[in-house]
Amino acid sequence: MLTRSFRRRCRDHEKRWRDFCVDKNLEEDWLERLNSLKTFTLIGICEGHHNQRAGSDSKFPYIGLRLKDQLLPGIARDWEELRVAVLNEVHKLFQAGDTQFNLELKFKLRAGRGKLIYQEELALRMRSFQAKDSEEMDAETCEWFEQSVRRIEALDSVVLAWHRGDLGA
Repeated sequence: MLTRSFRRRCRDHEKRWRDFCVDKNLEEDWLERLNSLKTFTLIGICEGHHNQRAGSDSKFPYIGLRLKDQLLPGIARDWEELRVAVLNEVHKLFQAGDTQFNLELKFKLRAGRGKLIYQEELALRMRSFQAKDSEEMDAETCEWFEQSVRRIEALDSVVLAWHRGDLGA
C-alpha cells in the first residue's frame, strides 16, 4: 500500500520510499518508473498481503493511477478519439488474461455552499488475478509487477501522443 508517511513510522510490512510508506517488497525501479509517467499519477500500489481473509481484495497485487490534472481539460470533448486508441492499446497489452483492468471516466457535478463545481476524472486500476500466498515476493507476483509497469508505460505513451496531437501519426 502507498501511504504518505509525514515522518510516521512505517508498519512492519512497509519501507520508507521518498515521503511514503510502501510495501517492503515493491522494487525501487517500479516505484521510480510509475512516478516518472508523463500522463498518469500513481495513487495506489499494493504488493498483496497473503495473511488477509479469503476473498479479500487486499490479497491481490494492485496498481492505481489517475490522469494528471493538466490533461483533464477537454477529455470529454476528445474522448471518442482517445477511447479508440486506449481500447486498441489495452486489447494488445492485456491479452495474457492475468490482470483485471478497470478504466473509469467520471463526470461529476457537485453543489454546495452556493457553488456548482464540474469535475472530470480518468482513473485506471489494475489487479492481478493471482492472490499473493506468502510474505515474500514470489516470482509470479514479481513478473506481474514488471509486466504491469511496462504495460502502463506503453499506455502512458499512447495518452501522451493523444495529448500532443500525434495520435495516428
